[in-house]
Amino acid sequence: MTIFRLGDTVRIKSGAFQSFTGRIDGINQSRMLLKVKAKVCGKTLPTKLGFSEVEKVKFFKEDGDDNA
Repeated sequence: MTIFRLGDTVRIKSGAFQSFTGRIDGINQSRMLLKVKAKVCGKTLPTKLGFSEVEKVKFFKEDGDDNA
């Protein structure tokens, strides 16, 4: 099971915002829901999504890059 934290970046896997990314702004563990602010066409849209509807986006630090 994936552990989500406030501020994590996620990619939306299904629905109208499929393939867009957003940041987690709220978590409801008991209902397994996330409040995600997705950036669509230059606007930030809040949406509620189930844990299974998103995947965490991982950023990897490159060799020699101390700013990542």
